[in-house]
Amino acid sequence: MNDHELDDEPITTSVGLTLTVAPMGDLRGNLATIVGESLLAMLTVFYPQALCKKANVVITELVQNVIDNVSDPASQMRVDLRIDGDALQVQVTNKATAEQYQVVKDRVEQLTTATDPKRLFADTLRARRLQRLRGGLGLIRLVSENRFRLSATYAGEQLTMQAVFPLRGAQ
Repeated sequence: MNDHELDDEPITTSVGLTLTVAPMGDLRGNLATIVGESLLAMLTVFYPQALCKKANVVITELVQNVIDNVSDPASQMRVDLRIDGDALQVQVTNKATAEQYQVVKDRVEQLTTATDPKRLFADTLRARRLQRLRGGLGLIRLVSENRFRLSATYAGEQLTMQAVFPLRGAQ
């Protein structure tokens, strides 16, 4: 995917979508892929393919992380997507323990303070292969390959993961 494709067409349409799913313990099938692909199809009506693919990648990754780490099967997940002339922004909020939040916070801090995210990705990939570990590379790919800015907050047992991709002309 070429980020320069985003410069070809100015972003003039604003789109905001919210999806809430509850209870999280009733999930069947691959919700992350279904939500990501559905949004991809809908967003192509308004935006360049490169931006739609970024939205698909970030939604799929963040939703899958929630699904993989459900702490309360009766809880809900909320996904908020916003696109305007400044940024593609996705927030995913779900119930989490303080310990789960700390793990996410530490990982996000490692990614946001990395001076060379591509090098960090390569080193992490190599270490995971040596340990024969699979998966666990989604957030680092959002930063190193897709240039998202990540943040995580925690309030009232709710973990909110945010990913922002600045669009052309954004600061």
